[in-house]
Amino acid sequence: MNKYVSLIIDIEKSKSYDIRDRNEMQHYIDKCIKNLNFLYGEELQCEVTFSAGDELQGLFNDVVSALSYFRILEMLVKPVKIRAGIGIGDWTVKIDRGLSTQQDGPAYHKARKAIEDAHSMQLQNIRICSDYDDTLANHLVNASLLLKRQQIYMQNIVQVLIELLFPFVPKHIDLDKYDTVKELIAIKFQYRIGAKNGGMYSRRNVAMKQESLDLDRIPKAIPIYVDEKICNVESTIIKKNTASIISEILQCSRQNVDTIMRRGNSNKIRELDFVALQYVRENYGESRWS
Repeated sequence: MNKYVSLIIDIEKSKSYDIRDRNEMQHYIDKCIKNLNFLYGEELQCEVTFSAGDELQGLFNDVVSALSYFRILEMLVKPVKIRAGIGIGDWTVKIDRGLSTQQDGPAYHKARKAIEDAHSMQLQNIRICSDYDDTLANHLVNASLLLKRQQIYMQNIVQVLIELLFPFVPKHIDLDKYDTVKELIAIKFQYRIGAKNGGMYSRRNVAMKQESLDLDRIPKAIPIYVDEKICNVESTIIKKNTASIISEILQCSRQNVDTIMRRGNSNKIRELDFVALQYVRENYGESRWS
């Protein structure tokens, strides 16, 4: 029997935001998930959508896609903190063409347990729940969490650019859809997420001006396949001329981007996340459930 993957996401301390910031935050996240739903369309049984309050739900075909989706969304919404539960199991209540919130089954129950467990964790903001021992997987998928949360605004911007220019994807992904990354980057700059000025969601006093962003200089995405056997992770994920490409997009010096990447631990984050994705693929792939 096929196993499905439920993803439940919520916004940490969402009630601490005032009404204006909360509405703007939801509007921004809604734009992000619409683009991500298009990007991950082939991997989705039910699109990720808002459910009750500040919670989101979606149903995926595999764990790697669900984890990758959350990973990109987490970077896009920083410094707003989100957490998630991933449940692996059967999909028993199926509403044809219905939203994810209208579906049910063990996959959803496990995702709910996973996110409830994440509520009490300080070092984990995403957890996997299956019929097996998920302890090691849950440590690995959270290995880069503190490094990501320590990034400041421009370090996060550069991280997002690297992830969208050199995405971790399965071989069957439709890379033509990666043209949507321009929209995601434009949205990120438009809303100025991470530009702090007395609040978590301010758009004032931003060092990088939107006018300096040159979307026409964004090249076609170069994939890094998570379903290939990799002997040397470092040489696989570190691409030549990355800083030069990003400097052209941001209209700043290559040396500046190099410094941002180094201080933001960009490559270390990618190394830890790539290893986690490979582990998840190998241990939660289709062969395990057959």
